[in-house]
Amino acid sequence: MQSKFSNYLWLNQAFEQIRLTHQRGKLAHGIMFVAPEGSGKAEFSSKLAAALLCLQSNESLSPACGTCKNCHLVESQTHPDLTVLDRLVDNKGKQKSSIGIDQVRDLSEKLVETPQMGGWRIAIIASVEKLTRGAFNALLKTLEEPGNNTLLMMLADNSHRVPATIKSRCQLIPFDLAGQQLSQWLIDQTNVSEEEARLALEACHYSPFRALEYLQTDEASSVRELNQDLDRVLATTLSANQFITKHAAKNSQLWAQIANYFQKVQLSILDSNLQTYSSVPSSLPAKIYQQLLEYNRAQCVGSNLQSNLQLETILIPWFELGRKIVHYSNR
Repeated sequence: MQSKFSNYLWLNQAFEQIRLTHQRGKLAHGIMFVAPEGSGKAEFSSKLAAALLCLQSNESLSPACGTCKNCHLVESQTHPDLTVLDRLVDNKGKQKSSIGIDQVRDLSEKLVETPQMGGWRIAIIASVEKLTRGAFNALLKTLEEPGNNTLLMMLADNSHRVPATIKSRCQLIPFDLAGQQLSQWLIDQTNVSEEEARLALEACHYSPFRALEYLQTDEASSVRELNQDLDRVLATTLSANQFITKHAAKNSQLWAQIANYFQKVQLSILDSNLQTYSSVPSSLPAKIYQQLLEYNRAQCVGSNLQSNLQLETILIPWFELGRKIVHYSNR
């Protein structure tokens, strides 16, 4: 019986898709995994590389045996035909903000060499959206003229910064991150209720490992406080500026948590049995939610928007609606 690729079911489904593609001889030279941070895509790419390089794996592509010479080399990160490309670390120990053109050029030179172990030559590019424009151009040349048995695996939290010319030359592999299996996995790991698991996944954009961290720390209570404070903005007991000042320390997570709140408001309005937001017109939370998504996309492509000022501008209409609701309810 074929061994299991991973202990995580959502990764097994993606592997089966690639295995069938490989079996038909249709595996692309470039594969892109677009999934949120904490989805397991880094582990997936490492396991897939091990399976392709394994001496015991057959033409139909089996999970790596873990015992052959190649598997030991992959495990020790010394396999000569496997390269992992990521942002460099500066002399202060801080990871740089981008992957430069020289890194990609060096990688391209490695990929045209004859494989030392006689099989695949594989490169894994972490955070591919962090490539500079010049680095993307250099990568494009490699994708246009790949060598035999060469595979480029690219990992991205989102694809907004990845040029269409790159994406069009890659096979996009999705992970099934919306199924019941994620909730059950969280329940097995933490013994929380099904409802708590569902809410954690929603709060973490269905990123299972982020959701696990969310449940194992005090982040869940922090999100509850944030949602209560957004309700207070609507009740006009807290201004938009006061809200942002209070929660500014959340930084990159703040926009996502606010977006989740307004998405839930939209769902509450649609549920006729819930009266919490019965006085809220459905168009406003939908508009605010869309503005938050657009703001996040702008940040992903390097916009210099001042986040606190931008978020305050987005949230002021929520406070103003609350003033109208309070005014008419007191008449």
